[in-house]
Amino acid sequence: MYQTIIIDDNQLARRGLRHILEQNFEEIEIMGEADSVASGLSLINEFDPDLVFLDIEMPDGTGFRLLEQLPKVNFKVVFTTSYSDYAITAFKYSAFDYIVKPVLLENVKSTMSRIKEIPVMAEKQRIEVLRKNLTRPNDEDTTIALPEINGFSIIKVKDIIRCEGERNYSRIFFIDGKSVLISRTLLEFDNMLVSHGFFRIHRSHLISLRNVNRYLKSDGGVIEMIDKTQLPVSPKFKDELLNRLLYNRI
Repeated sequence: MYQTIIIDDNQLARRGLRHILEQNFEEIEIMGEADSVASGLSLINEFDPDLVFLDIEMPDGTGFRLLEQLPKVNFKVVFTTSYSDYAITAFKYSAFDYIVKPVLLENVKSTMSRIKEIPVMAEKQRIEVLRKNLTRPNDEDTTIALPEINGFSIIKVKDIIRCEGERNYSRIFFIDGKSVLISRTLLEFDNMLVSHGFFRIHRSHLISLRNVNRYLKSDGGVIEMIDKTQLPVSPKFKDELLNRLLYNRI
């Protein structure tokens, strides 16, 4: 059972979300609603919830300001937002769940299925990652939160050499020689990292073009990365890859 609080300055938005939750999710127990940072803080301190649906922009401040005023964030957060596409990317970078307004049942179902798998750990770090990426989208120092079994790794995008798909998981390889297995598909990483100079060269391989060492014509096309790993290039991606490498379109 998730003891839940809804914090949103829009009464209609609160009412709609509450209706969806009460009618479709037996595991949700709504403890109360708030319409501001101040009233939201009061409710959180009163009920010590397991789950908070939190609006970002409110009359007396932001959802971030609310979270910063708590000594510890020991509940799961789902942001409700009307933000644009670049902001949605920032949520993905930070491994936070979000629901775009107007709230639809299928989006809430998708969110509820995901949050059960995410531990309440390192929330303060993830909040800082999210706030930074919202204010500086596609910045050179963009960071992402990668969910692991026991928490999250916070890493810089520029430190990633490549991603390798392993069924419903992806293994991420870093400049320092380390790697980590993440419970996200390669397609998810492709969508997340394409604007940061990453390119899909094969159904199992996504690479950082900045970290390519050389292209080899052998075996139909092979890419060598800066860690000396050699990866096959699928024929359907070959022409676009060479175009990107030759004309420095990274």
